Amino acid sequence: MCGIGGCIGDHVDANLMTVMSDLIRHRGPDDHGEYLDKGVGIFSNRLSIIDLEGGHQPIFNEDESLVIVFNGEIYNFPEIKKELEKVGHRFRTRADTEVILHGFEEYGSKIFSLLNGMFAVALWDLKRRRLILARDRVGIKPLYFTKTREGDLVFCSEVKGILAHPSVSAVVSDEALYYLMSLYYIPFEFTLFSGISKLLPGHYYDSSTDKSTPYWSPPPTKSGYCPETAVVKDALEQSVKRQLISDVEVGSFLSGGLDTSTIVAFATKHYPHKLKTFCMGFGHDDDELEDAKRVADFFGTEHYGFQITDKATIDLFPRLIWHSEQPKLNTYSWFVDEFARKYVKVCLSGLGGDELFFGYPTSVRYVAFQQAQKLMKIPGASALSSFAGGKRKKVLSSLGDRAKTYLTTISPVYGSLDEKLFRDHILDKREKLRKRTQTEFFANSDQFVQQTVRAEFQTKLVDDFLSIDDAMCMAHSLENRVPLLDNQLVDLMLPVEYEHNYENGFGKALLRKAMKGILPDDSFRKPKQGFSLDIVKWWKGELGEEIRRTIIDSEIVNKYFDPVELNTLISTANESYSRVALLSHVYAFHVWYGIFVEGDRQKAGKAVPHLMS
Repeated sequence: MCGIGGCIGDHVDANLMTVMSDLIRHRGPDDHGEYLDKGVGIFSNRLSIIDLEGGHQPIFNEDESLVIVFNGEIYNFPEIKKELEKVGHRFRTRADTEVILHGFEEYGSKIFSLLNGMFAVALWDLKRRRLILARDRVGIKPLYFTKTREGDLVFCSEVKGILAHPSVSAVVSDEALYYLMSLYYIPFEFTLFSGISKLLPGHYYDSSTDKSTPYWSPPPTKSGYCPETAVVKDALEQSVKRQLISDVEVGSFLSGGLDTSTIVAFATKHYPHKLKTFCMGFGHDDDELEDAKRVADFFGTEHYGFQITDKATIDLFPRLIWHSEQPKLNTYSWFVDEFARKYVKVCLSGLGGDELFFGYPTSVRYVAFQQAQKLMKIPGASALSSFAGGKRKKVLSSLGDRAKTYLTTISPVYGSLDEKLFRDHILDKREKLRKRTQTEFFANSDQFVQQTVRAEFQTKLVDDFLSIDDAMCMAHSLENRVPLLDNQLVDLMLPVEYEHNYENGFGKALLRKAMKGILPDDSFRKPKQGFSLDIVKWWKGELGEEIRRTIIDSEIVNKYFDPVELNTLISTANESYSRVALLSHVYAFHVWYGIFVEGDRQKAGKAVPHLMS
């Protein structure tokens, strides 16, 4: 695991590499290396996990015509290495990084589709003087890039590294801001920084063509396809076993729910040492500390549970925004990552289980999706909008346009508050979002709910959950792995229609069947939960006062949002979670703007890390 970055162009020097790497030193404090030549510089800050002594980066191939820096882990690298050795490749290290290097030398860009793992890669081809960037299939590891007005190409694991380039400034993308307030995450290749893009999951970029090309696409659903229980169980076990590979200690998060309990069940079976497990609570009635302890006792782990207060999140808010680089609220994994890092360097996470096994059937959004799907089958159902009000009216009137139905259902503002909330004209942005969503997820013949499952897998999972998970764990130099997004499981489960995972009002039917007799009975009865912050309670306390005062007085906020509408929302927010969430994101944007846009390079790059010390 590492932080990587670099630049090709006319403004590359040792100082730029130093400043960029210093800004993301937290991602890899164990080692630093760089390659610098005329017109090119690449670097790696390494968090040493495999081949602790010999895995220094950058790494060259045999004739030093290719050089690589790499962030992530490749779990099937021993198998690929054997194949490469058979055709004559010679290895200097035991690191997975070198396998990607020789694999690219042998197979070209096809190597990326062979890798089972999480990765962001940068390869410099000295002979052809081209840079290749690549990102893992699902989007577990981030990679950002931009082209400057002078033509320099700058890339990094975090945006703050790119902002170190003298020709790159932090400018708000109005389109991305609309997406953020509509969804609470920014989908696709967009970022809140104008001109700076994400490399999309499953894509590689070639600087010689200036194009991003997909090397993998999620497989379509197969009608009637449903894997046998034994096959699902084996895939789960092999995925967890594979992701235990490490030269440092591995632990696991544990909530007591199906996903993390499944991981712990197989990890304790195959990990050669006593597994350490971790759970966090907020002191709320729905905390999972007791559930996690029961599972930990059942499997004999060395378990650690702890509580934090809501105030802890409030006090650290600027620091969390600095690391997430987004105006986000769901950054609370910071605390469990911080705690786990005291004991281990690698942790297994349950992310992805809900998306692969349909784990949200009773959530508000999926109940709404299922209701909409039923109405779509009734001729003229949209006419019922005449007898409804509020959001229900909007959803009913949109039934003929699936992308619009989806966006109206999940968004706090789409098609309703958005015209009032934003100062600028937003109809073009609304339509761009609808068209892109329609093209990507709602153009096939799948059922509506199935289409929403795929949309969530390729947007919310990547651009919300995985994005925040990476930012928070790497802030503490902790590697989080996601076994439930292993290639074997993704290939097995994505083609499954959601109905096969939905029985008697419960999701994850195939996971439940696979783990029957392995997990304690309590794990199957435990209702679906997740970390949540009591933001309505915040609103009624000191933070609420701070948010209200800031929103009213902030020149930044008033530049982008209509103050009259904000005051209306404030006056009616006391008992409304959705309005408090919206106003809290507006406040978070104010904090983000102050750090990244108003702050000069010294403020953004030095003052905030100093605040964190």
